Amino acid sequence: MVGGGFLSWIRSNDKEIIDALEQQGANVLKAANVLVDLISNFDKVGERNMRIKDIEHKGDEIAHSIYLIMDKTFVTPLDREDISKLTSEVDEILDYIDGAADRFVLFKITKPTAYMLELAKILLSATQEVHELMTRLRSFKNSSDLVEHCRNISKYEHEADSIYRLAIAELFDTNNAVEIIKFKEIYLQLEDAVNRCQDVADTFEDIALKYG
Repeated sequence: MVGGGFLSWIRSNDKEIIDALEQQGANVLKAANVLVDLISNFDKVGERNMRIKDIEHKGDEIAHSIYLIMDKTFVTPLDREDISKLTSEVDEILDYIDGAADRFVLFKITKPTAYMLELAKILLSATQEVHELMTRLRSFKNSSDLVEHCRNISKYEHEADSIYRLAIAELFDTNNAVEIIKFKEIYLQLEDAVNRCQDVADTFEDIALKYG
């Protein structure tokens, strides 16, 4: 690309798409923050769960708006496939965050485990990187602007895998079958949310190769 960085030439519809992707990144980060707050304080759980649900609905609206803008745009700022993948992957992170919060209420969890908080904090770090990647889309000049954040997400994904395995191993040391089912479900939602952050990183690595 010529001077001024990657999207210096963007047209109005292109700007709408990039703005919306940035909003998606900010929205998923907000949801992860509320989830950490929910688990670390563990009061007003129903209220915080509803707040996450509102954020998830907002994410659906943003995703829908991106698809609508793409429909009316002849030339998009990135490949349509990459925009669709990013939109869908970030939406899935939100779905898993919402799923984890929901299960604290549905399963009537009285006290979260230290592993749940650890996984939620790793997820928060990963979504911070997702948000950073989305904000860099507007002006990145080479692949190194993106790749560092992708590597950070990979590191968090490995950390989450390790914590998840430890949590499950410890869980199966107990004899409470109902607790095993409930806690395993929550651990899985949290770990899957981090895995979806890795999907975003993979897509950004593809973008970095194409445009860097």
